[in-house]
Amino acid sequence: MVCPLRPSRTLLAFLITGSTAGTLLGSGFQLREQSPSAQGNAYAGISAGGTDIGSMFFNVATLTRFEGNQAVLGFSSIAPSARLEGGSASRATLLGGSPVSGTAGGDAGRQAVLPVAYALWSASPDLKLGLSLNSPFGLGSEYEANWIGRYHAIKSQITVVEVAPSLAWRVDSRWSLGAAVVARYVDAELTNAVDFGAVGAALRIPGFIPGTQDGTVKVTGKQWKYGYKLGVLFEPTRNLRLGAAYHSRIDFALKGDVHYEGVPAALKAAFQDGGATPRANQPATASLGAAWEVAPGLSLQAEAARTFWSCFQDIRIGFASGQSTSVTEEQWKDTWFTSLGTTWKPNETWTFRAGVAKDQAATSDAYRTPRIPDADRTWLSAGAGYAFSRAFALDLGYSYIFVKDSTLNLKAGSPGNPDFFRGNLSGTYRNHIQVLALQARYSF
Repeated sequence: MVCPLRPSRTLLAFLITGSTAGTLLGSGFQLREQSPSAQGNAYAGISAGGTDIGSMFFNVATLTRFEGNQAVLGFSSIAPSARLEGGSASRATLLGGSPVSGTAGGDAGRQAVLPVAYALWSASPDLKLGLSLNSPFGLGSEYEANWIGRYHAIKSQITVVEVAPSLAWRVDSRWSLGAAVVARYVDAELTNAVDFGAVGAALRIPGFIPGTQDGTVKVTGKQWKYGYKLGVLFEPTRNLRLGAAYHSRIDFALKGDVHYEGVPAALKAAFQDGGATPRANQPATASLGAAWEVAPGLSLQAEAARTFWSCFQDIRIGFASGQSTSVTEEQWKDTWFTSLGTTWKPNETWTFRAGVAKDQAATSDAYRTPRIPDADRTWLSAGAGYAFSRAFALDLGYSYIFVKDSTLNLKAGSPGNPDFFRGNLSGTYRNHIQVLALQARYSF
């Protein structure tokens, strides 16, 4: 049984956006891996300052802790694994309810290397200038082209680059303030399959049968936007530091395109390549960190960070053709990241670190999608640093991140549901992540 629909302008917009709208804020994957040295203690206390200027990404005010000039260059190898087990997929009941054939999708996780770079110039003992290059959000996942969830997602590639010139000022022996201007660039590419057979059948076009005429769609978009960071550092004693920071929210309306392949002749008028403006928000964050030197060479750290994902309630895609805007609900929630760590420096040469962390997922079982099969995480981290001289040092950090099994339960529903043409998709994700990070630090 098929649904008797008429190809109005609103329906055509729905057919297009219902096929392309995925979790654009796949950059909802917040990339905390911004300091290889802090990776070793699970970023505990990083808002109160780490062992090098990499802490400026989290709290600009921590730059006042460092003398002279310094440069840091680091890389993090992030290896995620995401496999859907016990997966099943079928078309909407009104489109016949037939099962969607295909593979289980394979491992959707894609290894990536994340670079970071930092520079510090001491204009005076109390005034510090900094520059950082980071990728604070990002996503890379790709399923097999013929997997059962291909109508929901195949490839999701979101690259975010952030450049932030910064300034920190020591007000007195206890207080420091910091601020940075953020320039952030987003480059996105999302692909998935389109069941043109189901679309034609819904429109009652003779000869169209669900599952017999698959095509593909690709949405791309790019944009620069600007924001800011603020930070404060309080040092009540020589052995205790407290730091707090805020990073502003940045909203994006990417300038991009929609491109289709394999569109049947009878549907070419509805599925045309053209301009698109995907809109999504990258959230504000707030953090509080503490570091306490309990004995010479031994310190304890703690961190609590809030990411305000509730700003991301939906994805909106506008079209240059004037077709109706697509709206896809996401209903993300604010999340907490908390960590505890320790740093031991037995001598001037070696530094050892360890830490644990809890990291909440922004999504829920009701809205989880294959583009971001995220869930609550537990971090176990360790690291070490070696100073070859007062001027040059290397740091290594490793984390194994346990990801809670997560449920995927998307329902096709009836016409008007964004998943109507994508179909039902269910299963359980088994995920984990490994991170290996290395950096070089040079002081001059």
